[in-house]
Amino acid sequence: MGVFALVHQRNQYLLVRPRRPILPGGNYGLPGLVLDAEAGSGVAEMGLRRALLAQVGISVSGLRLVGSHAARGTEHGQADARLYLIFGTEYCSGILNPQPAELYSAEWMAASSFDNRTPEWLHAAVREYQTTATPTPTPSVSSVFGRKR
Repeated sequence: MGVFALVHQRNQYLLVRPRRPILPGGNYGLPGLVLDAEAGSGVAEMGLRRALLAQVGISVSGLRLVGSHAARGTEHGQADARLYLIFGTEYCSGILNPQPAELYSAEWMAASSFDNRTPEWLHAAVREYQTTATPTPTPSVSSVFGRKR
């Protein structure tokens, strides 16, 4: 199983160009990893958070499932079916620093600039994230300064 993050910041999404593509199709992918843990060990979200920090140097907020698809993959010379889970999240902190051993590049890109080189699973995940994302509430004067009189 592969887990990946669709990281959102200021109307842009983090896309990477991995040295060894895991996700199918297109020049761009999402930061993430293929899990090699036993089923039920509850490490998907923790592994994804660690991968984001290690691959691109950022931390994110809560993870929410926004997409999934099954595809064939090859690992260690063996072909198998894989389930890919895509979690939507918001950027929290860190300086974007793609690690050259794993990635050619990482960049923030507006969804409006995605083109036919961007795979359909990415378009679908962005649509799902945009329709299910809750807007950040603007604090009212009373919540900033205490009770309103």
